[in-house]
Amino acid sequence: MRSAIGFLSLLAFGFLAAGVLTVVGSGQGPDLSLDSLLGRELTGETSGIHLGSLMVGLVLGLVLSALARVSWSELPRRFVDWLFRYERSFYRVAIAGILVGILVFY
Repeated sequence: MRSAIGFLSLLAFGFLAAGVLTVVGSGQGPDLSLDSLLGRELTGETSGIHLGSLMVGLVLGLVLSALARVSWSELPRRFVDWLFRYERSFYRVAIAGILVGILVFY
């Protein structure tokens, strides 16, 4: 339950930040969008926030926050344990691959 509430609060904060950026970006003043800084215009209207980039940024933020919760120091030990646990299955897959290779190439 705590992780779901954390996820929803992070998503709400992202949308709140996007709203603030939209309000600030719609005010009078110089156009500071990336397209205008590079001297190109993709559409007729350059002011405002590009919603596709906003959604990609929100998703990347959520992915990075999920990756921050992974215990990276424990990961190699868990991987080696997983390899030893499924050792017999790897042998079976290797033998099946060899037999399928023989059938395909001969």
